[in-house]
Parts: sequence; C-alpha cells; structure tokens
Amino acid sequence: MQINLHQLRAFYLTVKHKSITKAAGILCVTQPAVTIQIKTLENFLGAKLAIKYGKDMTLTPPGKTLFSHAEKIFHLVEEMEYAMAGYTDISQSSLTIGTTRSFAKYLMPRMISRFQERYPTIKITLGEGSSQEIADAVQTYKYDLGIIASIPLRGKIKIIPFSKEEFCLVASPRHRFAKAAEISLKALEKEPIIIREDGSGSRNMALSFFEAKGLKPSVIMETGSVEFIKEYVMKGKGLTFLYRPEIEMEAQKGLLKILQIEGEPIVLSTDIVLAADVEPSPAAKAFLRLITKTH
Repeated sequence: MQINLHQLRAFYLTVKHKSITKAAGILCVTQPAVTIQIKTLENFLGAKLAIKYGKDMTLTPPGKTLFSHAEKIFHLVEEMEYAMAGYTDISQSSLTIGTTRSFAKYLMPRMISRFQERYPTIKITLGEGSSQEIADAVQTYKYDLGIIASIPLRGKIKIIPFSKEEFCLVASPRHRFAKAAEISLKALEKEPIIIREDGSGSRNMALSFFEAKGLKPSVIMETGSVEFIKEYVMKGKGLTFLYRPEIEMEAQKGLLKILQIEGEPIVLSTDIVLAADVEPSPAAKAFLRLITKTH
C-alpha cells in the first residue's frame, strides 16, 4: 500500500483548516479538485474518513488515525524545508521576524535599520501578533525568530532573555489619582482596568503584578487595540498598563498621565524566541549577533 501524498495533503489541510475552500486556496486548486482528492483517498483506503453535517466535518475513527499520522508527516516536511533553507548563501537569503504590534512600532525599526545597513541584500519580512501568537508561529517555522514580551511558554521553543522595558500605569489627567505622588496597588484593586487581549505580554504582566500581591484587578475590558485603550483611558473610563513608548507622546501632550506606583518601577522583560528543534538560518544568526551585541 502506498498513499498518494497529494491526496493526503488535501485531506490534511482540509481537516486542519476545517475548510475545503482554505485547503484549495493553499494548494492553488479548485474546491472540487480537493473534494475529488479526498474521495479518491477514501476509495484507495476503503474507509470513510469524514462525515459532513452542513458546514461541520466530523472525522471517523480511520480519519482521526490518518490525520494524526499526516500531521506528523507534514510537520516533518516543514521542519526539513526550514532546515534546508539555512544552507542558502546569506547574501541571497531572507529573514522572517515576528513581534508584537507595539514592538513592531517602537522597538524594531532601529534594529532592522542597523541590520539592513550591514546586510542590505537580505530581504526582511516582519509579522505582528500577540506574544503567544508569535511564539506559536515560531514553533511551526512561520518565523525565523520572534521578539516578544516574556510569557509562560511550552513546547519546542528556545528562549533568549533580551531586554527590560518600562511598563507604566496610565490614567486620564482628570482622574482623581492624577495628582497623587504615589498610588498603592491596593488602591487600584477596585478601579476599572482595561487590559490587552489574551496571549499579550502586557496582559500577562498586569495580571501577574496584581496576583503577586494577592490582589485581583477589576478588569472591565480586554482588547488587542492599543489605540482604543488609550482613547478610552483619555475619556476617563478606567486605568491601564502600557509599555512606556506607547504612551510617551500622549503624556508629553498632557492627554495621558503616567502614575507612580509604590515600590519598585514595573519592568517588562522581553525575550527572543526560536524553534528549539532546528538550527537557525545564517540570516537569523547574523541578526541575533547584531542585536545582542548592540542592544
């Protein structure tokens, strides 16, 4: 018995993305072509692989077994392709970096600028997402490396501590705390707090900060948009915690107020993350050498 890998890939992508349309798009074929590939595979195996109920697809026991093996096969293919890409001439190679939206705006421009001065022929692609999204994508080789806020991570990932960034408590200048020299964390417990989305390093830092003191913040909203958070806080609707460069311009203009919390300043740690099971590409190694020496 020898399974056709094209048919297996059509089945795998359809199940992975829960969509024949998405699988067809990835494979650059029509939807009927994907359906035929899966049907041919079922005929070859003599087993029904999935049952469709409207838009939902449920795998049969043989389908679950096949998908489990297919997942391992195509993960190995991705790993092989990534590893082999590392042997290309660095002058003709490319570098894909994932980072958070805030770091993409405030941290990455100077790093990438320095790198391109040294290696002008390397094509750089910069992707954005939450810290968790970037870490997950690094593990599936979407990015050569990621620069994210420190969060608890599991899986085949290598973590290199990178830098410390100031993390600020922010309010409207009209807030009752705005004129206070210092604010106790206890006083913040009942205040409405707006935080970043699940998977964000900023969110993890804010919640961990309260948890370490045995306190629970009164979170009224979660969102992935820093701009929305700033606008909402300007209107006096609550307090928030943000990376200093995110609010420096508004603070200078008097639109937002950075509040001082009793005790040590809050520091947000950042990490470089790489897939642990493959050797970084020459371009990734060159980027790591440059930023770890100059940062």
